Amino acid sequence: MIDAAVSGISPNVNCLEGKRCPKCGSYGPFEIAVSMRVLLYDNGTNSAEDDASEYGEQARTKCYSCRHEGQFGDFDE
Repeated sequence: MIDAAVSGISPNVNCLEGKRCPKCGSYGPFEIAVSMRVLLYDNGTNSAEDDASEYGEQARTKCYSCRHEGQFGDFDE
């Protein structure tokens, strides 16, 4: 098996396409701060019907491999 970080060939073809940790070269996963809609009840929350979550290039992002932190846009290849 070829290590993607060593080969430089991105395995990502969806949400992380074009993303890579600028410090260690990992292709993910990344921890990203997102906004989402929920139904708030007195005793807790449930996901909203559309299960919508949003994030942009300024979203706080952390590399799961090396813990490097920055904005999602900083992780562009």
